[in-house]
Amino acid sequence: MKRFDAITPHDPAPALLESVAALTRLVDRDSQPEEVVRTVRGWGQRLCGRIAPDASVLNRLRMLNFFFFQELGFHGERSGGDWADAGCLHRVIERRAGIALSLSILYMEIGRAIGLKLVALEFPDSFLVKLVCTGRVLVIDVSDRGATLSVQQLQSRLASTCGDADADEGCGALQRLLRGVPEDDIPVRILRALRLRHQAAGRWAEALAVQSQLVELRPGEREQLLDRARLYERLDCPRAAALDLLACLRLDPNTPDAGSIRQRWARLQEQASRLN
Repeated sequence: MKRFDAITPHDPAPALLESVAALTRLVDRDSQPEEVVRTVRGWGQRLCGRIAPDASVLNRLRMLNFFFFQELGFHGERSGGDWADAGCLHRVIERRAGIALSLSILYMEIGRAIGLKLVALEFPDSFLVKLVCTGRVLVIDVSDRGATLSVQQLQSRLASTCGDADADEGCGALQRLLRGVPEDDIPVRILRALRLRHQAAGRWAEALAVQSQLVELRPGEREQLLDRARLYERLDCPRAAALDLLACLRLDPNTPDAGSIRQRWARLQEQASRLN
């Protein structure tokens, strides 16, 4: 089993916690994202101080599980859940309960502080964490109090959600899922889920605020601009919608739908001129 020469706190992906914590302002204007980050990082430092420099990976994992589930008292509400719920990370900390994604973000942050190499995994109807160490990989279900899952259990989960598949296809699907989720995609997907929730409820101004965050995170993606332009149109803001459409055309003037976008842009420009 792998051992570490020093117990030095490190944070290979500092943006994940900070990015997800920042989303709480879109759900609760009174939330304090910086306090969320400070609290979680403080937990990591506290646990780090308890671990011997030569502690093995498995011992560190056991201490993480005891600290997270027993001492801090976190527990899962349900295995999957709507990704939009992860935008309430401050409430997860207050209630010590949340969906698998929210718990996994906190768990990985604390675990990385004590030297564990943890990777986010998305499974159908669930979210898991992979622990990488020399000679082996452990897959952890944080929503089930840190239970480790065997290959057979993972394949069974896939089969129950994806239907029957031959052995080679099932093995290939499992290998793809075990590669992990790009962590900069996680805040984007949370925002998309939040926007869809607002749209379904007819909260168009709130949906626009969320979509504007998506544009900031993905400034070169024309789909983000097109989605925001549609929201501006619904809110009777033709000038702002026209600007987003113009930005889309500048990103890719030869796109197949360029003609229809130009027609929409001209119509919106005319509407905006009548407002003057």
